[in-house]
Amino acid sequence: MQTHATQAESILAKRIRLATERSTQTRNRYTEQAIRELTEVLDQAEQNVKKAITRYASLGSLPDNKLKARDGLERLQADIQETMRELKKAQTLRFRRSVKDAFKLGIQGGVDELVEARWPGWSLDAEGVQSLARDAFTLIDRDALDFMVNYSLVLAGDVQRELSGGIKRTILSGITTGKGPNDIVRDLGRVVQDPESFRHAGSRVFSKAQYRMEVIARTEVLRAHNQGRMKFHREVGVQRLEWLTMADERTCPVCGPLDGKVFPIDRFPQIPRHPQCRCGSIVALPIELLAPQQIRDQARSKTRRKREAKLAFEAGGKADLASLTYRQLADLSQEHGVSRSRTKRELVRLLDQAEPGIDHGELSGAALRAKLAQHGIGRKRSKTELANLLARKQAALLEARKEVETIRANPKSKLWELTVNELQGLAKKRGISTYLSRAEVIELLDERDPGRNHVALTGKELAEAKKRFQLGRHKTKSLLIRALEKQAGLQLAEDLLA
Repeated sequence: MQTHATQAESILAKRIRLATERSTQTRNRYTEQAIRELTEVLDQAEQNVKKAITRYASLGSLPDNKLKARDGLERLQADIQETMRELKKAQTLRFRRSVKDAFKLGIQGGVDELVEARWPGWSLDAEGVQSLARDAFTLIDRDALDFMVNYSLVLAGDVQRELSGGIKRTILSGITTGKGPNDIVRDLGRVVQDPESFRHAGSRVFSKAQYRMEVIARTEVLRAHNQGRMKFHREVGVQRLEWLTMADERTCPVCGPLDGKVFPIDRFPQIPRHPQCRCGSIVALPIELLAPQQIRDQARSKTRRKREAKLAFEAGGKADLASLTYRQLADLSQEHGVSRSRTKRELVRLLDQAEPGIDHGELSGAALRAKLAQHGIGRKRSKTELANLLARKQAALLEARKEVETIRANPKSKLWELTVNELQGLAKKRGISTYLSRAEVIELLDERDPGRNHVALTGKELAEAKKRFQLGRHKTKSLLIRALEKQAGLQLAEDLLA
């Protein structure tokens, strides 16, 4: 026979389950919306590629004028490269927004579930739910969110490279075999927005890209949503979670056995378990939660500390920064790209101070760790070190602001009037490397030789590719200007001058 307390807990558990199921439906609707937006972007790229092929339809019918045919092919490839750049830009924007919004939706879903379940002390109206979700977002460490955004962009970049390569191979194969433009367009396949028709679309260039893009979007949006919910649950005091499958004919053998199992929140299995996983979690009882007012108070306290840190950083004085807590300095460091970890050079310098006259520069691995432990030298920078580095960072930003104002006051073309040597000097002053990075080399190779996966090139192969396309060690004039504009001119001007 159930006691009153047991009955109350049972009723609360049912409410939480129903509220979680509604939250899951909201997640699923948002996922489909994100996929539709990404599909529309891919569809536009398909239309642009096929229009470009149609414009250069005469390519395959000019065997007697190979120079003209080659020029036409180069123009076609340039048009397609521009389309791929636009696709990358649009997909980057949408993936970034979708993952961030899914993370926030997960936090709000966590709030909604407790409110809809009528958890004691959690009686909030719609405005209160939104406000509390914002407060919870303020409290949550967003390192995981940044990682998920970047990871989704890496995966999307793989799809874009494969698509670009597939388009090039299809066009060249069609021209070589004497196919007309309509046949080449047909060989490329198409983006299909109707889900049922898409299942029968086959595996051609665009349909394959669409499938991979959908898998990535579905998986990463769910990952972000789940992370948002779990971060919220940790903040409010949830200790355990129950695994929830969709319990339908599509439930897989990987996730099926987990259904209904309860795990401590810190040891809860990763969701998604596999690509296109649809599983979720439910708050497991009994628990003691923070009250909404406690969450609000913590969020206000964090906001106040962040405002104090911002003012100290903007003042730029070492004394102002030294007055902050280590946590405030650590947050500022993360925000402004200052590592909290000491470099090996710094560690060696500290060892040299501890043991004068001994060369510690050759130490590495276990020997270095042992020596650091012997002298109690940690790998994390001290409060004083962070304050000094941030002061230098602010001084550099103030200098950059002056340069931004100069650039904004003069036409963009002024940079082109500088010589390469002058641009290199300006870049060095701004802390920009004048050497081509590996990423820049890969980007240039992708532009000049689309269709090949240059990311995998290393050593001799990469050197040969650079030689073949006449890529030197240093940035070209256009790359130097692009780097300067990105850091201090056109792209960051609004942020720096705000």
